[in-house]
Amino acid sequence: MTDATTALEALRSRLTGRLLLPDDADYDAARSPWNLAVEQRPAAVAFPADVADVQAIVLAAAEAGLGVTTQPNGHGAAGDLDGVVLVRPTAFDEVSVDVPARVLRVGAGVNWGAALQALEGSGLIGLAGSNPEVNVVGLAINGGHSMFSRLHGLTARSIAALELVDASGAVRRVTGLDDDDEQGRELIWALRGGGAAGFGVITAIELELFPGEALFGGGLVFDAEHAKLVIAAALALGRDVPDLGLDVGMMQFPDLPVMPPHLRGRTVATVSLVHVGDEATGRGYADRVLAVAEPIANALTPFTIGELAAVAAEPTDPMPTADFGASLGSDDDAFVAEFVEAFLAGASHGLTRAGMRPVGGATADALGADLAAVGAVSAPLVLNTGVLLAGPGVDPEAALQPLRDLAARHPGGGGIPSMLGPGPLALAYRPEALERLAAVKGSVDPGGLFRGNRAISG
Repeated sequence: MTDATTALEALRSRLTGRLLLPDDADYDAARSPWNLAVEQRPAAVAFPADVADVQAIVLAAAEAGLGVTTQPNGHGAAGDLDGVVLVRPTAFDEVSVDVPARVLRVGAGVNWGAALQALEGSGLIGLAGSNPEVNVVGLAINGGHSMFSRLHGLTARSIAALELVDASGAVRRVTGLDDDDEQGRELIWALRGGGAAGFGVITAIELELFPGEALFGGGLVFDAEHAKLVIAAALALGRDVPDLGLDVGMMQFPDLPVMPPHLRGRTVATVSLVHVGDEATGRGYADRVLAVAEPIANALTPFTIGELAAVAAEPTDPMPTADFGASLGSDDDAFVAEFVEAFLAGASHGLTRAGMRPVGGATADALGADLAAVGAVSAPLVLNTGVLLAGPGVDPEAALQPLRDLAARHPGGGGIPSMLGPGPLALAYRPEALERLAAVKGSVDPGGLFRGNRAISG
């Protein structure tokens, strides 16, 4: 038995929660990430029951020469985690809404689906992800692009406070409001967008909320023959209405019995929109896209904040994928033609989806940039693509290469970590921001105990 194993066995006996080691029956299920194509074998998987458990895990790992990383439900996994204790904070499940203060408080194990249900009837909205299984903390500290971001900014900018256990095992509440706490101000700056570099084990987060009594939106699906016209119309709409949430792209549906009959085996263009306001105005925006082609499916509807995930209708089950993301510097009609051709070229090798979100609006607002590592986004679009690694004839590198080439021809510069797929924070941030992030990391975690899923550079 190694010294590390001995230390972990001793830790297990002290925890109120669970600690699973590689020989335990539940270890394989516990270590599995959201992206099933990623293989990770941590030294142990910890399910702390409370903050005292987190402190014990951090101190024991440091003493044993192990690292610590956090994955609430497996999103963002990027490495093998050799010599690392993987923390699953699923027991941290508190959810509360302070309506007068317009603040959402959740534990580190809470996903956006539960948070949105808590907001139901409040008249308030949070800068949520479009998938209910995405973790609230994970999205926020990675920048976080919401369908409400063009109106209210990136999710990271809405972080009001965080509670965490630092590398010394101390419990900290960080707001950035204490004039005497320079390290705290730097730490919350780093966590607002650069948190995936690893600065501690977060146990709770508080986010600013915004008015949102009336909501309208949903998805439109068109045959691929109309893709250029539909996507061009949607991007033109986005330029004209900078606070409208939009996701525009293409999908190739597998020819599988589980697929809806009208979509099975088809390649389609997709437009999703979210409008904060009345139905008549929202339908007027959608009519600009509907005027250029007849949709295969039209799911536009008034909805409440608790129904946001159903409006987005994204897959919610873990699956093996290969992903790529980038900022794009063009959004004109000539670019749209290139995008459609690149998708179709990738689809012949198994490319499953490619979505582009117009940025601009509040995401391009430089005000308050010094309060968050994620700054104003100057590119007009961010791209996220994926290949479902299932079935014959799927070649992920060949599938993604046409879109990699497209991004290289139309570089946007910078971006939002949560939208850029795997890779270092250098893909998203300017050198001066990376230097500042490295300085914060060196200040609060000088021994490099916490292993983030994104390196600061590289």
